[in-house]
Amino acid sequence: MKKQLLNILPYTILLISISSILQWCSLPIGNTFLWWLLQSTILFIFFYLSPKCYSIFPIKIFLIYVAFSAIYGAIYMTENYWDWKLLVYNLMVFLLPIAVYIFSNANLLQKVLQFWLKYAWILLIILTPFLSSDAFGRFLVPYSFLSLFIFFVNRKNKIILIIAYLVTITFGYASRSDVLKFTVCLLIGGTLYFPIIRRFFYSFQRKILYLLWLTPIMLFVLGITGIFNVFQIEKELGLEGKFELTSSTSDNKYSALIDTRTFLYQEEIKSAIKHNYVIQGRSIARGYESYSFGKSIDKDLGIQRGERQSCETSILNVFNYFGIIGVILYFIIFVTASYKGVTQSHNLFVPLIGIYVAFRWLFAWIEDFSRFDLNYLFLWIMIGICYSPQFRGMSNREFYIWLRTLTKY
Repeated sequence: MKKQLLNILPYTILLISISSILQWCSLPIGNTFLWWLLQSTILFIFFYLSPKCYSIFPIKIFLIYVAFSAIYGAIYMTENYWDWKLLVYNLMVFLLPIAVYIFSNANLLQKVLQFWLKYAWILLIILTPFLSSDAFGRFLVPYSFLSLFIFFVNRKNKIILIIAYLVTITFGYASRSDVLKFTVCLLIGGTLYFPIIRRFFYSFQRKILYLLWLTPIMLFVLGITGIFNVFQIEKELGLEGKFELTSSTSDNKYSALIDTRTFLYQEEIKSAIKHNYVIQGRSIARGYESYSFGKSIDKDLGIQRGERQSCETSILNVFNYFGIIGVILYFIIFVTASYKGVTQSHNLFVPLIGIYVAFRWLFAWIEDFSRFDLNYLFLWIMIGICYSPQFRGMSNREFYIWLRTLTKY
């Protein structure tokens, strides 16, 4: 059975690629039940092929807590069909860290990525007439991973990476999050090309890590104490009206730095305090009480609870579902992975991934959806590389050979 599943494994990433863009695809591809069946099958394949002797303690504890949240939600928190649907959906999403175990294996990751690189553009071209803007950035996430090493792939793949980036910032312009993450990967990857920047980067990489880890926490504390709200930076620095843009659909002007996050933090925290789930979370079966969206959601679903299932900010969803305990576990995963990647690697490449993982911790406080898609999968793949003794133990030449073989599909 293991051999058959190994043969199926490369197809899982193409299925996840399609799953990533369903929301922005006008072509009907399956239904909820079909995708739940496929996603549960993918998780089973990941679990079955994972080495049973290899355990990553922070990941293991988080997965146990996810299971606890699912049981707690099923017994105490589910009240209707929508709660059960959210529970099943979130259970699949937050079990995706299982991918860490299987893709810590360099050979398996290479096999899967080679398959995706070979067929991804064919699939994207076929689906392009049916896709809206956000889909492109979601689909091309693996190229943002490869762009960390853009100067070490061959010329052909450099060109393909640049094309993928241009497609993301042109066709996928509406997905600012994907554009930003792709750009950050390119900037981090660029540190290896310029000797002066490379020396600076490797001299201060630990301080860069500390900055990325602690900045969102410090800004959060400053925000809730009323000292400084980074989401209202125009007001805080007295720059109102300095960054105005004109809407493309009307003559109305709006600020490029408009605050779309403060009210989310306020609603999530107030809901947690009101319903007494600050510590343990509300379970993956329930959302948070939202004064901004609750009434319209109630109207659509035919219920009267004023709840929103999730929001745009990743860490707030973790807090809602798992409470402060979950946020701490999440933090430990990111900190441990990025620290190992930066300080315990025998090559110059894995530290780049470690820095990017730390950036994703910071970005989780701004946006970064948790969905069963390529974006979330590749986050865990990169976390897995940082934890992997195999990847960290590679020499520069060994990692370079792995990378070049990867792109010689």
